[in-house]
Amino acid sequence: MITGRKPWRKNLWENQGYPDNYTDASFLEELKKNINVREVTFKEAFLGSSLITQQLCIIVFFSLNFYYMHNNLISSEVLFVCLCITATIGYIFYVIVDALANVPLFSCAMAWKAMMSSIQKLDKKRHLKAIVYFLLLGFVLSPVLKTLTESVSTDTIYAMTVFIMGIHMVFFDYGLRAVIVSSSLSLNAAVFASVCLASRLATPFDTFVLLTCSILHFLLCPLLLSKLSNYPLMILIIMATLSLYGLYQVDKVLTSIFFCSVIFINFICPYLFVRWHAYKDNIYGPWDEAVVEDLG
Repeated sequence: MITGRKPWRKNLWENQGYPDNYTDASFLEELKKNINVREVTFKEAFLGSSLITQQLCIIVFFSLNFYYMHNNLISSEVLFVCLCITATIGYIFYVIVDALANVPLFSCAMAWKAMMSSIQKLDKKRHLKAIVYFLLLGFVLSPVLKTLTESVSTDTIYAMTVFIMGIHMVFFDYGLRAVIVSSSLSLNAAVFASVCLASRLATPFDTFVLLTCSILHFLLCPLLLSKLSNYPLMILIIMATLSLYGLYQVDKVLTSIFFCSVIFINFICPYLFVRWHAYKDNIYGPWDEAVVEDLG
């Protein structure tokens, strides 16, 4: 023990006669733990994980469309008409929900006024141009896109699609601020997976319909769901039920896998997260970077 010396002070510019590796007992007096840590309830974790399940259900819907087209269980013309009707209904619903976001419940006059105002503010020409451009470019490029991966074996295509859809889910924007989030990468991964699957279809028009289905599911559907973020439980129940029903018509093993995945994502993972969150231990002390506070 060092004795007969003046007390140690935290001054790096002054030679106090102590060794360079000396650590005084007062060094840890400023140690703080778990500053500004917010407790997470199971309900919050459950609702947060439901966003992952929603995106998984969207992938299931898209995969079912591909399955029915690939096995000639539905014609591409009928599916294209259904997609157009669904997109139109979704667009109208999006406008209504967006207009009624700040309108009190059971206020018919204010609701009607808000909807009329929202419709007038819509850039209808820009939206119509985007639709026309997509339809023209998609239809013209479909023969080229169909041949991009035709030489690749079917098993490889399916394996690539599963892997790329995994990338889509990992980088998808679930509403959290994180470095890993990249909406553009997530969307591009989903579209590329669609192009891979399109090579297994019979005609270029089938490819065009599948790409249209991809844009509807992976671009437009998340935009609509973001407007319904106040009803996550209802959306989860509806989408999970429809996914289970659709998979049950195709394969019972896939249905079981999907059901187990939903249970794992929405119940087991939130439970483990809340339980392990109690062991979270962030320490702060004099070794941290100084934070300059604005006193003005």
